[in-house]
Amino acid sequence: MKKTKLRTIAEGNKKAVAGGSRGGFTGSRGWLAAGTLVAAAIGSSTPAMAFVTKDGGKTGQALSPEANLPVKRFSIAAGTLEDGLHAFQVASGLTIKQSLPAGTMAGFQTQGVTGLMPSGEALTKLLEGTGLSFRLDGTSTLVVGLRASADVSVTAQTTMPLSQFTEALTDTPQSITVVPQYIMKEQGISTLRDTLRNVPGISLAAGEGGAQGDSLTIRGFTARNDIFMDGIRDFGSYYRDSFNYEQVEVLEGPAGIEFGRGSTGGVINQESKRPTDSKFVTGTLQLGTDLTRRITVDVNRPLGHLPNGGGVAFRMNVMGDEANIAGRDVVENKRFGVAPSLAFGLGTTTRATVSWVHLGENDIPDYGIPWLLNKPAASKRSAYYGFRHSNFLNTHDDILTAKIEHDLDEHVSLRSVTRFANYPRNTQITEPQVCSNGAISTAPATYGQILAPTNIFNSALLCSYNNAANPTATDPATIMVNRNQITVKSVESDLWQQDSAILHFNIGHVAQSMVLGIEGGREMSNPTRFTFTGVPPATLLNPNEDLVFSGTKALNTITHVAADSGGVYFVDTMHLGRYIDVTGGIRYDYFYTQQRQYTASTTQNVFASRTDKKPSYRAAFVVKPTQHGSVYFDYGTSFNPSAESLSLSASTSVLPPEENETYEVGTKWDFLQEHLTVAGAAFRTVKDNARETSPSNALVTVLAGNQEVKGMQVSVTGRMPHDFNILSGYAYLDSKVIASQFFPNAIGAPLANVPKQTFNAWLTRGLLYRFVGGLGGNYVASRTASSTIPYVATAWTGTTPANAVVTAIGLKQVPGYWAFNAEVHRPINERFELQANVYNLLNRAFIDEPHPSHLVPGAGRSALFGVNYKF
Repeated sequence: MKKTKLRTIAEGNKKAVAGGSRGGFTGSRGWLAAGTLVAAAIGSSTPAMAFVTKDGGKTGQALSPEANLPVKRFSIAAGTLEDGLHAFQVASGLTIKQSLPAGTMAGFQTQGVTGLMPSGEALTKLLEGTGLSFRLDGTSTLVVGLRASADVSVTAQTTMPLSQFTEALTDTPQSITVVPQYIMKEQGISTLRDTLRNVPGISLAAGEGGAQGDSLTIRGFTARNDIFMDGIRDFGSYYRDSFNYEQVEVLEGPAGIEFGRGSTGGVINQESKRPTDSKFVTGTLQLGTDLTRRITVDVNRPLGHLPNGGGVAFRMNVMGDEANIAGRDVVENKRFGVAPSLAFGLGTTTRATVSWVHLGENDIPDYGIPWLLNKPAASKRSAYYGFRHSNFLNTHDDILTAKIEHDLDEHVSLRSVTRFANYPRNTQITEPQVCSNGAISTAPATYGQILAPTNIFNSALLCSYNNAANPTATDPATIMVNRNQITVKSVESDLWQQDSAILHFNIGHVAQSMVLGIEGGREMSNPTRFTFTGVPPATLLNPNEDLVFSGTKALNTITHVAADSGGVYFVDTMHLGRYIDVTGGIRYDYFYTQQRQYTASTTQNVFASRTDKKPSYRAAFVVKPTQHGSVYFDYGTSFNPSAESLSLSASTSVLPPEENETYEVGTKWDFLQEHLTVAGAAFRTVKDNARETSPSNALVTVLAGNQEVKGMQVSVTGRMPHDFNILSGYAYLDSKVIASQFFPNAIGAPLANVPKQTFNAWLTRGLLYRFVGGLGGNYVASRTASSTIPYVATAWTGTTPANAVVTAIGLKQVPGYWAFNAEVHRPINERFELQANVYNLLNRAFIDEPHPSHLVPGAGRSALFGVNYKF
């Protein structure tokens, strides 16, 4: 009787939603369900959700994302739709989200589905007769809701297509921020650096002497070597452009299991665009202040089908960019990129993609302004201390990737990726230096206690204004700046193989989602470095960038480094019913590095090698009170080998890896029918046995430091009606040195380049006359330049280092800053849209990228005007 009544109500619901002449509602509960659905349809401005069958069947029109969904074998019995959708998730490995009021799904029935077919077709069959449809949100999440007529995603939830993760973002026990393509488009973003300004807990840093390109810290620890592309390490020293990004994912917290060495504070993954079976041409044409010129073209073309029915598609992304930097003299960036990709077997059990990314850069680089004691030098914001006609940064990066995916059945999917990458660079950069001194203390220090000023300095190691022309000058008008030349010619390369299996199965009544992975390859670095003598200095207040370069070049070192590494891992998530997930994993890494270095001054060849064999662990559990929220705890370890950045020395070759532990507790919730996602986490990371280099002997390095970062972060992501979008986050980081052998005066001091607070916000809203406006900004608190020598002399008596007596000290740090940006865009017709962006609205002067030896100012106010097009 009860069963019959439920079936009657379900049938009434189905007929009511389907509408037309096929029937009406049965019973008051049917009217209630219908009213709920209609109210949801009227009250929500959610644009259309459509998708479905290849033959354009009952639930909508065929859309291109269907071809990219995996083919699986399904055996789902008839019954309640809720049970059917749960079985579909297990069988397909995809995530189902509902865009319906709570409780609406109850009572719906499905006729089930059986057979080997694309996942989209299987879900279509499950939904037949319900009046519901679905759409693809990202690459692995399907949103089920009311039938509509357009493929427009408006949910806040985004997905992460990395095979190392099997769960939806809400159910993944880790802080993850995804910056989608639409945010990059609204903000007019062209680089990875600007993309990462949308992520709390990240601080940008200036390039170093031996390695240029993107440099940053995540949750207080350097992440220059933790940048990935499609799940494989992208360790080249270059500045990355966003023209081929589908989205950028930042995983903060423990990631050693999934990504191997490094990943102390987290990792960054650049997700590339890939071919689909739809035909389109999109792109941008932009002109701006400071001679900015940029064009991008994104072309996708289906090329037919293979004999087995699989689709073939080609995609090409092209970019050209040339610009000066607002508020900076001489500096110029020129980039060209091309990224073709070819996909086979779309919509079948076996899919393959071959892609190539080429990015070339020819810049007049910017190492900014010098330090003056413990502050940025009081020079003009625009001052350029290099040589206009002799400084350059040339890179020509090529990344070739082949990926094959195969679905054995509904339980097992295999993935294999092969990559060869080549990163040549040739650079000569001027680093301006006035005084980058620090001095040490051999006096003891108590845990967490900073030494008193009288004990900080050894006067024999003190430097004053470091220039030979006028060593005791104090008037900025007479201070000379040393133009240190950083010259490197190098080629880094990478040959890598990554294989994984994604398993979905049951042990008893416990569902399991497991990833088994093995990867390995060879990374190489071959830098040749030079030194210069006789380089003319510059005046602090009026540097002459057009001065003819007259330095004498000499060979310094020739280095060859090769690292062979491999890792094997598994991560298993056990679904203990619908409310609790438990995750555990272990990884074992092998890392062997050999280095041969020739030093011209001694005419010696020095060989060094190091082998590390190290496990990493992870454990987590998730409690899901509802399908729209989770609370989690996560624990993970990682390690940093001595040759992590492909560099060794006699002293580091005998040192075992640094070891890291992270604890995190957090929560994630979806609101407003998944239009709004809120996440928060508290965490603590400890680095044991941090490497320290003796300030009196660069050949001596020991594992004698301990560092700690603890804090919290929150984020809000929303895609709501009326073009109301929000991406915002806040992070609080409390970092400090908790032990140090060589630098006891640093105990209790903050770590380098770690602001206590970072905040980002970006909001857009529909305005009158079809205009959409956006406003946002960033706050970065003050940062120090070094954790090992945090204090420098700011005043002393005496005229030489030998007789100097320190009378005052200060942290070598840069002040915090706010920067605000805005945009407005408006469609002209279906194909063209106008857009204007303004950056640094208030024209604030600030230091954007600090380094212990130099400082790079942020760009001044600038504007960008463009046309977005699609055909």
